[in-house]
Amino acid sequence: MNQTSKKYATGQSPRERIINAARALFGAKGFHATTTAELAADASVSMGQIYRHFTAKDEIVLAIVEENAQHRVAEMHAIFDAVERGEQTMFDAIKAITEIALHNEGGGLLFEILAEAWRNPSVAERLDTLTAFYRTGVRRLAELARPDLPASELDGYADIMMACFIGLGHRPAIEPCADIEKASRTTATLMMRSLGLTESPPNTRR
Repeated sequence: MNQTSKKYATGQSPRERIINAARALFGAKGFHATTTAELAADASVSMGQIYRHFTAKDEIVLAIVEENAQHRVAEMHAIFDAVERGEQTMFDAIKAITEIALHNEGGGLLFEILAEAWRNPSVAERLDTLTAFYRTGVRRLAELARPDLPASELDGYADIMMACFIGLGHRPAIEPCADIEKASRTTATLMMRSLGLTESPPNTRR
């Protein structure tokens, strides 16, 4: 067993090891350049085990997309819950989401997933569904920030905010951010201004 395999083997099920190995290999080599044999070796499983859990590499991509989306949406809603309870300001909430995006270390994998979605309708369909969940989360943020606005305007704000967060998530793959703290504060300041809010607005939900 090589060093990489040991990293995945500790305390993880075969399915988890396969997905984690795929994250690393697809991000580094590309989806189509990664062979099933390489994936099996890196995950410390047999090729038969891979096919017991996934009928094809496409299904592994779908599993990665779903895990990523569920994790990100859960993080977002935890932040929004804190805003609703008055434990976090809107400025800090936007800053926290920005930091999550800028800390994304799977930028190469993200581009691979987007490329595969362009070629593969099943991946595209799953990605669309999960993106809708993400958008619902961002829409909730817009509503928390400006509960006085009509639905049509909130939808517009959500579209722009979502584009910003997704774009920030791509940045680490192109050029790592040298100062995440400064970038996240600047982003939060700009978003607050675009929402017509001061830097540290009072909590509007009690």
